[in-house]
Amino acid sequence: MFLHLLSSNGYSWEGFDWETWRDIAKAEKIEAQSPQAGMSSLLPLLKSGGQASPDIDSIKDWETKRDSILQLLHRFIGQADDLQPLPPLAEQFGEVDCGTYLRRHIRIRSEADDWIPAYLLLPKPLPEAPTPVMIVLHQTVAQGKEEPCGIKGDTEKAFAVELARKGFICIAPDVIGFGERIPPGAQPYHGAHDFYRKHPRWSFFGKMIWDVQRIVDYLETLPQVDARRIGAIGHSHGAYGTIMSAIFEPRISAAVASCGFTTLRSDPHPHRWSHLTALLPALGYYMDDVSQIPFDWHEIVACLAPRSYCNWATLEDGIFPNTQNLQSIFYELKSVYGLYGAADFLQSHLVPGGHAFPADGRERAYQFLKESLPARSFHQLNEQNHIVVGHEEAQLHKQNCESIKALMLRDIGPVDPPALAIEIEILAEKSLEGYIEKKIRYCTAPDEAICAYLLFPQPLRKKNPAMIVFHQTTKDGKEEAVGHSGRASIHFGPELARRGYVVLAPDSICAGERIDAAGPFDTREFYCNYPTLSAMGKMIQDGRRAIDVLQSLAQVDSDRIGAIGHSLGAEEALFVAAFDERIQAAAASCGWAPFAAEANPDRWARDYWFSYIPRLRIDFRAGRLPAWDFDDVIRLIAPRGYFNYQTRHDEIFPQGGAAHDMTLSTQPLWSLFGAKENLRSLLEDGPHDMSDSAKVEIYPWLDRILR
Repeated sequence: MFLHLLSSNGYSWEGFDWETWRDIAKAEKIEAQSPQAGMSSLLPLLKSGGQASPDIDSIKDWETKRDSILQLLHRFIGQADDLQPLPPLAEQFGEVDCGTYLRRHIRIRSEADDWIPAYLLLPKPLPEAPTPVMIVLHQTVAQGKEEPCGIKGDTEKAFAVELARKGFICIAPDVIGFGERIPPGAQPYHGAHDFYRKHPRWSFFGKMIWDVQRIVDYLETLPQVDARRIGAIGHSHGAYGTIMSAIFEPRISAAVASCGFTTLRSDPHPHRWSHLTALLPALGYYMDDVSQIPFDWHEIVACLAPRSYCNWATLEDGIFPNTQNLQSIFYELKSVYGLYGAADFLQSHLVPGGHAFPADGRERAYQFLKESLPARSFHQLNEQNHIVVGHEEAQLHKQNCESIKALMLRDIGPVDPPALAIEIEILAEKSLEGYIEKKIRYCTAPDEAICAYLLFPQPLRKKNPAMIVFHQTTKDGKEEAVGHSGRASIHFGPELARRGYVVLAPDSICAGERIDAAGPFDTREFYCNYPTLSAMGKMIQDGRRAIDVLQSLAQVDSDRIGAIGHSLGAEEALFVAAFDERIQAAAASCGWAPFAAEANPDRWARDYWFSYIPRLRIDFRAGRLPAWDFDDVIRLIAPRGYFNYQTRHDEIFPQGGAAHDMTLSTQPLWSLFGAKENLRSLLEDGPHDMSDSAKVEIYPWLDRILR
């Protein structure tokens, strides 16, 4: 077997010879410069250039470096001349019922004269709704796909069978040079020279990536497949195949790699990639001095960020030795993921043992995949089409909400605030017309205290309804919400206090008294402090903490709390209500437009300044919309109250009409619960503001629910 031969005597596979490749390809050394080139040690990932260069502290700067790494790597991988993707096409040769799953023998068109043999495993009962799918890549064994499908080979490597039994659709292909792609009885890489005669400027790595992309094209045509939930997994050859394919195929949302690499600069056999295999022959020119290689594996793996990635490695790996440095590499890689608030998307295991992926490791990986690729509820999908499913509506709605939350939490991060005792410090107090204003301070995290305003109506009843007022995107923060600055039209705090509400107006992150050294609404420092949380997630946590504060007050009726906001504040009011049932009514003014209608949907995942949900860059980079939209957020509130206000000439969200229509599209759900009046949407002429005529409708609506 190749792996053992590689570790013992450096034997190269029959069928490939580097000198022959060089003659066929007429290849010359790629002269490439990079900060890593010429260094015997690994360059830190978050350095913009050499060791003395500035540190990278933003998504934008990291992605500039990532793109340069990918461009450099692409030069070594090469390309096929005049090769364009063809429309997806597959043929089926047979089907076997394996008890808990069906196994279909298929082939998928890769090129006009080249097909990818594969097995498609469908869990039983057969999926009725789009289901997460895993691309399962085999290790270096001549039988190729038969091993992960449990037909021939090591049963410990039957990943496709194990995943199918856990409900995943699986597809296990023969990669180039394996399985049905070599003559019976031949060894891997048979015919490599013929491949290079056909594609002299390409590589086996390039072909593997291309084939996985064509497999994804095919998977997207299957009604059983959730195209937003595609993952890849592999051990050894399948591991580095997974990594390489995933970094160049953004539609792969999650990846698991077992025992797939050691860094080039610590590898006793770096020629494995160019001379011993046909994978990346252009690298062969650097074997006399590997320190001159302009990249290394830590940079390659980092290009996966912020997609879900689980790495399994062992300390006594006889194939990929010298793995001790992986611990520090993955610690550093977490900092790259942290730029996106997605450090929890990275999971790394470095354990004692040899070149293997044992059962306990696989179970950890499978659980990681289940969390990374959550299945969407069939009922939820039907409900989105406004079809009433079944008769137990309340239970159905609960199931739908859990499915929606799982999808959203994957992108937003945790929304439960820390459990802390409520201690309110009064900093200042004054009487104003119709209410008393108190400036207060309270903790939102063990090491974080924020300031807010509390407004108490006068006269004050024994138990009063309460409102959280979230401010818009203004550096003044809470000052505008309580009428100290900004536009009078959105001074909700005083207006609601005079109507008899206890009002709490806190500063949002990066605003008011929470502005850090980076400046108003610049989230760079925020993500340094919260590497596993999005800005939106933190705002939800803070909003839920605000509810805790209100409920601690003797003057507040805990069962009558609402939220209101304009623009940024509208988003906070909507999302806090969606994730906390203690909010009985929420009013959102000019705060959003459907992802599908947005001319600039990546505003929600910017690479600079205020990045709400940067994990959504996974979807936007793949050229697709997120798996959820704002109608899903609204559904989480039903049958409680939600009032959506939009304007036709909103310069921030010009697609206000689409937001209005989307809100109304959820009306059947409220009607289902006999609470039709709890959902309202108003669309008026006007700019990014709230009109007096809107308040004439919104305030009485709030009163009806909360007073």
